[in-house]
Amino acid sequence: MELDILRALQELHTPELDALMVGVTTLGDRSLVWLVLGCAFIVPRRTRRAGAAVLIALAFCTLVVDFALKPLVARPRPFMLDAGVELLIPKPGGWSFPSGHSAKSFAAAAALAASLPAGCRRFAAPAFLLAILIACSRLYLFVHFPTDVLAGAALGAALGIVAARVLRVLPHPSHAA
Repeated sequence: MELDILRALQELHTPELDALMVGVTTLGDRSLVWLVLGCAFIVPRRTRRAGAAVLIALAFCTLVVDFALKPLVARPRPFMLDAGVELLIPKPGGWSFPSGHSAKSFAAAAALAASLPAGCRRFAAPAFLLAILIACSRLYLFVHFPTDVLAGAALGAALGIVAARVLRVLPHPSHAA
């Protein structure tokens, strides 16, 4: 059934949407956009905790998703099961479940949302919007199954919240000498 959903998504392809989805998914490659965001939020003292939460959440995701779950589950990617779909991006390596792009995107967005100070919470909604777009791009590009993306998003959001909570037990940077 999941392959049928992905095949149906292939009917949506246009040159403009192809370019958008390739660009969006590239932002999630190696978590680059989230690493930059985390580092940018670490610089101002007011958002330092949020930046640290993002970076810690990404580290948690790398450990749990890349080093534990993907090798344990070892689920083939959709293009491995249906070679008839031409990929718009280079074939990703590794296993399919859960989606690392989705997990890390939602981990960063959730960590940010859970740890931003009141005056900066406006940054949370765009972060979640980008996370959703990155997750959807993985389906559109035929490199993940829907359950890969859903599990990645849920796991990532949970790890993002855990990262934010871990930082709550530490002294706030504005109280440091």
